[in-house]
Amino acid sequence: MAFDIDIGSRFTQDRHCPLPPPPVRLLDEPIITNKVYDSCRRQDCIDIIAHAAEPVIIDGKHIREGEVIPVPVGAGSVTAGNFAVKKIIIVDKEPSPFKKGFWDVQVRFVFEYELTFRKCDKDVILCVKANSIHNKKFCLFGSAPSDFVTVTDLFKGGSFDGGAPTVWVDAKAVALKAEFRCSHCDRMPVDVCVTTGLFCIFKLSRMVCLNVRSRGFCTPRECDFNPTNPCEFFNGMDFPMDTFAPLPQDEFKGVAAGVFDADLFM
Repeated sequence: MAFDIDIGSRFTQDRHCPLPPPPVRLLDEPIITNKVYDSCRRQDCIDIIAHAAEPVIIDGKHIREGEVIPVPVGAGSVTAGNFAVKKIIIVDKEPSPFKKGFWDVQVRFVFEYELTFRKCDKDVILCVKANSIHNKKFCLFGSAPSDFVTVTDLFKGGSFDGGAPTVWVDAKAVALKAEFRCSHCDRMPVDVCVTTGLFCIFKLSRMVCLNVRSRGFCTPRECDFNPTNPCEFFNGMDFPMDTFAPLPQDEFKGVAAGVFDADLFM
């Protein structure tokens, strides 16, 4: 059996095929950006006490803004709705006294929501706007403090302190349960406790000039929120034997002469 192959037509067709596009040239572009030096995430279940977000009258008593909301007479249940993080305040930011290059940061979360009190038959007695606060501390690496100042016309004010890192906090909260908190004496309900689920991401960044290539989104590690106890930190340090053991003559002569042997100080 014979096969007829039109070689000429094949070559003619190949000559008309489009050429593949040239490879994309990758460039390292310099950018000025907030480089994240350290970050962590935290997932907490916390209990917060409801305070009045505005003046309100409950059972004939005037409750001022910021005071604890009492339980109305006849209330059999309470729910918390429209729960959200209203504000996050950076309370303090200082270099850590225990870890070089790390910073101790304290933030305050302000939650806003609405309490609905009902009778045992589910009839609504009262709806009250409420808020609560929750403080949290964390320690992250932000590099050593310095005394330089950065000036730019990009930001309002023109300059900012370049010696300290910038704090970033992302948060999402949800009300898991609201219930009455009773007194220890007569077991009567006195106020409202809201069990809250709080998700947080903390970051420390600095304004720097970088050559970058994106690798997509990053997932922060889990936060270590164990507070640093000064005595525990001190007891965990290695005993400085070199401080109590003066150098012998041969090693002392080398140091005095400017001869540095790294093996002597390991």
